[in-house]
Amino acid sequence: MTELRDDQLLTIVKNVVEQHGCKLIDIDFETHSLNIEGPEDAQAECALALEKVLG
Repeated sequence: MTELRDDQLLTIVKNVVEQHGCKLIDIDFETHSLNIEGPEDAQAECALALEKVLG
């Protein structure tokens, strides 16, 4: 599988996060970590959705 460029990864993450009612605050491409805001249950749903999409 081809590795995603940073801009592609950002677009995917932003779309998934917003679809679950959260807001992307920060993303660190080197450590593969992100900071999102939103209700706790929505953040949990975001994490599960991102895991499915990104593997």
